Amino acid sequence: MKRERLLGARMLSQKLREPSTNLLDAAQHMLAIQSQDFSAGRYALAQRVASAPSRDEVNALFDGGQLVRSWTMRGTLHICRAQDAKWLVREARERTLKTAATNLRALQIDLPTIERATNLVTHLLMSVQRASRATIYAELESHGIQTGKQRGSHILLVLVQEGLICLGPIPADAKLIAQDYVLVDQWITQHHQPAAPLQELLLRYLGSHGPATVRGAAWYTGQTLTTMRQVAKDVAQNLVAVGQDSRGEDYLVVADSAAHQELEAGEVGELPQRLLGPFDEYYLSTADRELIADPAMQRAILPANNGMFNAFWIQHGRATHLWDANVAPTDSLGSALHQRYLDFRTAN
Repeated sequence: MKRERLLGARMLSQKLREPSTNLLDAAQHMLAIQSQDFSAGRYALAQRVASAPSRDEVNALFDGGQLVRSWTMRGTLHICRAQDAKWLVREARERTLKTAATNLRALQIDLPTIERATNLVTHLLMSVQRASRATIYAELESHGIQTGKQRGSHILLVLVQEGLICLGPIPADAKLIAQDYVLVDQWITQHHQPAAPLQELLLRYLGSHGPATVRGAAWYTGQTLTTMRQVAKDVAQNLVAVGQDSRGEDYLVVADSAAHQELEAGEVGELPQRLLGPFDEYYLSTADRELIADPAMQRAILPANNGMFNAFWIQHGRATHLWDANVAPTDSLGSALHQRYLDFRTAN
């Protein structure tokens, strides 16, 4: 299948061609939006909504408890609907903690330490409802649990994986990045509990990111390729192969999804220009980035191979050049997109 058709279908799945009507629908559809860069994560969510909501409108959903940020997959922060946070973390827990085990041992973070930290953080948040990282660290330090040299961040990671805490409301003076920690079961009023979590994980990934491969799904979810291949077999009746990647692995879409219907029709409309921030799902959430960017562009987006991605422009579904904060495009659409991204990255 031609690259343009695959990219057109993927942009459709990703809500970059036909955006959602509101932020919660976009978050529900996307499942989880990578967000270790909080500004970029909020921008990524907002640009998938037709009304072009502001950062303040996104923030209001965090303050109201409808959105949270947590380490839902691959030990990486994502934005998701509050109701999805607990089960997503639960499915990621085993592999995330396995990956962190060496660091936990090196930092002498053992089970008794985690149990003490759990009790202290629970009592603190039951009392004050919400607390900054600095406040939590001060509470731990006051009871003899050291938080320096990355011990604090690793302790918090374990508490997240145990389903205790997540990041919720945004302090009034937060400017760009700060969020307070909350107790998951105190802050979130409803929890979605899938009957078959891994099947839902795969189907929602392909529904929002397809056409994509099972290998891409394994990378995105942090599950093993063996596991996701078995899950794909379990839900095979819900999937349609629409082409193959350079490995000869099938690109899959969910049967009867918008992407599937468009590919069946054989026509792809004009693909819109977009400005994508760092870590955007369109680029990062698949294992086949060569479909989106040539090797030189991939090196430009990730120049130091250190996990820090640059923002970039896409034309016709492909990455064309990096975004420059100091140079606004001269065309009206490009200028508007440039300013919109700046609005999300500039402190009030």
